[in-house]
Amino acid sequence: MTKIIDTFLFSEPHEKEALLIKFILGGEAITEWVIVENEYTFQGEHKGVFAQQVLDSDERFAPFCDRIHLISASLQHPPIDYTRKDIDTQGMDSERRQRSLAQKYIVEKYGHEPDVWVLLSDADEVIDFDSFPDNFTFLTTKLTAANDGLVQIPRRRFWYDYDNLWNAVRATPIVTVQRLAQATGDMGMGLLRSDYIGAVPEWERTLVFEYSYCYEKEHILRKYRTFPHGGYSDAEILQTIRCNHIPMSAFRNKTIDLHKDLWMEKVELTSTNSPRYVRQHLERLRTNVIEKKYLSNRQEDYPHLYTFSHKFRFFVKQLAKTILQRFK
Repeated sequence: MTKIIDTFLFSEPHEKEALLIKFILGGEAITEWVIVENEYTFQGEHKGVFAQQVLDSDERFAPFCDRIHLISASLQHPPIDYTRKDIDTQGMDSERRQRSLAQKYIVEKYGHEPDVWVLLSDADEVIDFDSFPDNFTFLTTKLTAANDGLVQIPRRRFWYDYDNLWNAVRATPIVTVQRLAQATGDMGMGLLRSDYIGAVPEWERTLVFEYSYCYEKEHILRKYRTFPHGGYSDAEILQTIRCNHIPMSAFRNKTIDLHKDLWMEKVELTSTNSPRYVRQHLERLRTNVIEKKYLSNRQEDYPHLYTFSHKFRFFVKQLAKTILQRFK
């Protein structure tokens, strides 16, 4: 029978609810969760480790603890050097090294077994085996059809709140333990994830959901100060929340425009776009950080985007790109 190992990184206690959702939705279908945490943030700050404390502090975790393996490390990631152009690479290399600490444990424990797959996820990425009884069978059918030991599972993304959709689908890779064993170097496992998280077509059924930054505002700001991609100011993140769009960084010379994949929207949760557990507990889970008037905030803060001239120029640019792509 197919075994699935879910391995991911854990940072700080504000990830607690997302972590619990991960365990509940994975349920009995997950053979083991392998958590990697580190004393230092990806931007070089010492923070300590918290995962065991979180697990021990809430009885809701008790049903899952016998299938959780925790790896705590003390990798002193170097602070990001903002005088260089590769700031994202610097932070992501730290992330890849930390993630790869789970590789030896998983390969040694499961490398001799047939049909073992390893989900290379994050704490806020959940695979849903709870909402529909045949979700596991649905996935194993996809895995059986793979001929290279790797499948990119499409991931639906909710940011800042559990019903706030960023409609830009990305992937969470799942690999055979044999494919994982072939990853070399101190970033091997991390690269195996980061190389395969790009945009992919959606499946006829969503299995993986992402709940990024679904925290109180102070914890959202904390997450941005410590995650691998530096260079965002608190003011920029608060503006992101005020107008409900993805982060724009002046440091990166990025500005907001009308591209649909830059904006997020509050949506009604249904059986086709969200897990059952999240729908049933939405009122308790809500962060309520997105302003109800975010649509009017957009027109107030970015009036130039809504002028006829800008809309027309944007439409022409997008049409030209589409035509050029067709002739490539």
